[in-house]
Amino acid sequence: VRLLGTSGESIDLAEDRSKFSALLDRLGIPQPKWSKLTTIEDAERFAEGIGYPVLIRPSYVLSGYAMRVAYSRRELREYLELAASVSPEHPVVISKFVEGAKEVEVDGVSDGEETLIGAIIEHIEQAGVHSGDAVMSIPPQTLSTDVIEKIEEYSRAIAKALKIKGPFNIQYLVKNGEVSVIECNLRASRSLPYVSKTRGINLIEISTAIMLGKKLRDLGIKEPPPILHVGVKVPQFSFMRLSGADPILGVEMLSTGEAACLGRRPIQGP
Repeated sequence: VRLLGTSGESIDLAEDRSKFSALLDRLGIPQPKWSKLTTIEDAERFAEGIGYPVLIRPSYVLSGYAMRVAYSRRELREYLELAASVSPEHPVVISKFVEGAKEVEVDGVSDGEETLIGAIIEHIEQAGVHSGDAVMSIPPQTLSTDVIEKIEEYSRAIAKALKIKGPFNIQYLVKNGEVSVIECNLRASRSLPYVSKTRGINLIEISTAIMLGKKLRDLGIKEPPPILHVGVKVPQFSFMRLSGADPILGVEMLSTGEAACLGRRPIQGP
């Protein structure tokens, strides 16, 4: 089967948690301490070595399905069995769950050589709430220039290493001025239309052209200018209509929709 855009090999390198973590190690890009699941006993030793809580992440899942944060050995065993059952042919990775961190993500487009950073998006909630359930702001409101430059540098390095030809989304942790990578998705994210509207640049159209063989330079695309307004995306939930639904937010997505708005300031009255 011929794929348009990013190759199947690159998609596998990003979606396979173990392969992607190993790639980040080779690139020298920080990430939370991690280990590939081999046996339950090895997982327990790893978790006890780095300290709880730990994050269990199966490969090839959407919306954080079967991801869990374990705070004890009992929870670790329970969640590992769940993760292994939904991703039996692909590795499960365990990593340190960084508490008190801010989550930031990047939506961009790459042609395999050059990369366009569409936006750096700051989450209002602390890391640990799925990106689909988080309130997001463009541009970032509290990130330092150094942190923003690190995120742009890491994003371009990852896009080049994965030979991305099309849209991508990378999620980061920021704590005490240090930046580390959570994951990279080689597809159009749910936030891409929101980024396009806020930045005034059609990233979907650009991505499609690149997947069909164009280069950013062919399209005359340059870095978009700084924006003078603020875009905010807010999730929508249906807990009132879903009997028995747990309203506590976590690493698995629960929202059923989202709304976005533009304004002159992050907090603005009518």
